[in-house]
Amino acid sequence: MRTRTFACGAAALVVLLGSSATNHAQQQGVADLTDGWVRIDTEGSGSFGGLTAKFPQAVLTREAAAQVKATPPPPPRLDYARDPSKPKGEGEAYIVTDGRCGGGGVPLEPNSAAFFITQTQDKILITREGSGARHLFLDGRAHPDPTHWTPNAQGHSLARYEKGDLVVDTVGLTPGNVTAGGRRSPETHLMERFRVSPDGKRLTITYTWQDPKIYVKPHSYALVFERLPEGNYAIEDWCDPSDPRTGQSIVVPKQLR
Repeated sequence: MRTRTFACGAAALVVLLGSSATNHAQQQGVADLTDGWVRIDTEGSGSFGGLTAKFPQAVLTREAAAQVKATPPPPPRLDYARDPSKPKGEGEAYIVTDGRCGGGGVPLEPNSAAFFITQTQDKILITREGSGARHLFLDGRAHPDPTHWTPNAQGHSLARYEKGDLVVDTVGLTPGNVTAGGRRSPETHLMERFRVSPDGKRLTITYTWQDPKIYVKPHSYALVFERLPEGNYAIEDWCDPSDPRTGQSIVVPKQLR
């Protein structure tokens, strides 16, 4: 049995990865997803922004396209560290975050932070360094009645194994933007297919957004992840929203002359 510890704030989540989860995956004819994964750039674009720029753009309905056009752009980030025309003085900090704690949990599309998958017979748990988790239910339940569900950043996810892959259907998401020009609503279905390479070292997640009110045809693209070396785990993450230093990165030190 292997033991890994995932921590969020002051509380630690201890996940015991026994042989039962691995045996269940093998019985279902699927690759073992239980491990740590980190997103990589297989296109050589140099950045995630450059990678997603190569994705096919979403084909929106006339109504959805009009809604996108009418939506004002988000306010700019307080990110002075990327602007060399605004150097900071001694004792001043480069603000790179808004200082919030908690965030929205594990993002649907993982960023550069590693994430960890834990498989069991009835549920798959996706966690990472920081707060929150995604719960993918394998127990055959249905999606909840939309009138009894509050949309959130993770939505409600049902999972199943299909031809050796893990397939996840998610609804109940908050309205917002989707990679490569898409949109989403609480009624939109996000279908994810998790496929591990034959050597077990890479994971490809294909994202397909389906909603006849938004898309002329399903909007699909894929991201690639690399399995972390044996023994890696999420380290403890502390965040105090009352501490003004939470929103700071580097503070310019006293200069020696």
